Amino acid sequence: MKSKTTAGIFALVFGGLGVHRFYLGQKGLGILYLLFVWTFIPTIIAMIDGIVFLTQDEDKFNRKYNTEYWAMQHAQQQQQQYHHHHHYQSSPPQPPPRTAYAEEPRREKKDPFQVSADRKYADYDFEGAIQDYRRSLNVDPRQADVHFKMACLYSIHEDTDTALYHLSQALEHGYYDFDEIEKHDHLAFLRSTPDYQAFKSNGYRIPATSPAEPAAANPVPPDTLELSDDLITRIERLAKLKEDGILSEDAFRREKAKILRS
Repeated sequence: MKSKTTAGIFALVFGGLGVHRFYLGQKGLGILYLLFVWTFIPTIIAMIDGIVFLTQDEDKFNRKYNTEYWAMQHAQQQQQQYHHHHHYQSSPPQPPPRTAYAEEPRREKKDPFQVSADRKYADYDFEGAIQDYRRSLNVDPRQADVHFKMACLYSIHEDTDTALYHLSQALEHGYYDFDEIEKHDHLAFLRSTPDYQAFKSNGYRIPATSPAEPAAANPVPPDTLELSDDLITRIERLAKLKEDGILSEDAFRREKAKILRS
């Protein structure tokens, strides 16, 4: 557990040496402070850091620097609210009536590795979940939801490159819930990094200069790299048509490429 008060004091007293960044586990920033300590610029930045830490909301600080602890507390609160709601619920919700003409969609069975990984993820066994999700991807590497969960787990571990790789794979294989990407609690660290901002500005693709993945064979022109809300909506509609079986995988890819080039 990192203390925002301790971080603030370190920043105000030893800020020029980057002690507060080392304390928060941000070794790269700490080394950067040390390299430029002679310029007194790190000292000035550290004073601002110290004031921010001391005045920052406790929950916001924990969300960024005590991610696992914050996620556990958040999950417990949701679980308590769930049990409280269902305790006073007079009757269980009824499923919608089935129509005679509607065919019940087929549900694909998850492989046992994914089932095990989901259970470990829910129990906060993040390392075990990563191992089982890897085995699941060995069975089928095109599982967009598994890649998304891997991105969340590596974001929790503050492994930016691996998290971005799995997030890009999730999008490549049909995960287009951009609202979830921008709001999911476990992606909070990843979204705070400059690499993610470059990834987002590049049309939710890893830039060519990133070591995590080589550039795409047909990159989008620079003037169209930023995805507008309209483009995102059109891509989401295409994904829905593919899920409903109206578009084939090849047709989906062709239409998506046309939208990105338009």
